Amino acid sequence: MDQTEILRARRAQSGTSMLLLALLVVTCLGTDLLARNRGLERLFTVKSRELADKNHTVFSYTGNFIDFEERLVLDEIPRADFSKGGVYFFGTSNVKWAFQTWDLPADQRQHIGNYGIGASNHKDQLEFIRYLTGQRGFLTAGDRDLVVLGVSFHLAHEDGPLGGYWASLLRRRGLYTVAGDGRIAPVPMNMILRWLRVEQARCAGFIWNFGRLAQAWLTAFRGSRHPVAHDGEKYRQGWRAFMGDHWQQNLDVAVNSLRATISLVKSHHAGVKVMLLPQGTWMDPLPFKSQYEAKVRAVCAETDTPLIDLSRAIGDEDFVDSNHLTVEGQERFRALLMDKVPAQLRAASAPGTFSK
Repeated sequence: MDQTEILRARRAQSGTSMLLLALLVVTCLGTDLLARNRGLERLFTVKSRELADKNHTVFSYTGNFIDFEERLVLDEIPRADFSKGGVYFFGTSNVKWAFQTWDLPADQRQHIGNYGIGASNHKDQLEFIRYLTGQRGFLTAGDRDLVVLGVSFHLAHEDGPLGGYWASLLRRRGLYTVAGDGRIAPVPMNMILRWLRVEQARCAGFIWNFGRLAQAWLTAFRGSRHPVAHDGEKYRQGWRAFMGDHWQQNLDVAVNSLRATISLVKSHHAGVKVMLLPQGTWMDPLPFKSQYEAKVRAVCAETDTPLIDLSRAIGDEDFVDSNHLTVEGQERFRALLMDKVPAQLRAASAPGTFSK
């Protein structure tokens, strides 16, 4: 092969490489544009909810992200305006999957936040609120803010030395660090790199949710799912293993974190209420529920914090598993919540926006 042919081959190879690179760039940009499309996100969410209702599975508002929590941290909270006040719900997965905000009217949605974090405990909740107040301007509206701490004994477990699901999720994209004491901090980086990582997470979630939606549709098409038959003994065995042998000591640690959380919120002159979350009757024979709730009631009395007891507000038939609600259960529970917070919503919004 002479020199001319070698140069021609190299040019062809370079051209092919550039074409492939351009195709890759166009594909990535196209995927990102689709992932950022709010109309398409809403369509996916509506279909996901419909299929979850039909298949009797848990419905989670992930938006165009893989997880509810990733959407919350990377999309909802950065866009939130905390200056006007609102009502914000914190808790573990039974708050996250207790009610939805995406389909509320826009004037309500901007003042109501579901900040539930799956598999979290009271320490995680405390550190999350510390991060929000220190880094995001949370609770700057003072008495126009109301924090509702949705509680159940599930928040009294202990994470491992590296933290649990919440800590691993925060570290996933390299955007946050979680110290040994649970403190959350953003990783210093330039704005372009941070934007790229968020968009990478959004695109991955968009593709993931497309596949998840297709799988749910296939399940519904086959008609292979039936209403859940609750097995109380199986649930109890699972929660005994989850709480572990040192659950009584962990209860005391958890309640101390709850007390510190209440104190932190009040130090910002915001309102705070504690809400006992709905529980299935299969939880009653376990020792965790009664002992935990007794300690919570004592903390509320000690700190003069209002306690809302909704532990029996939802019937067993509205649970999709041991402690998460069905789509219908979510609707019923949200109706209860909206009856509890209208006065605070009126204070956080323009006059006449909300009515009881």
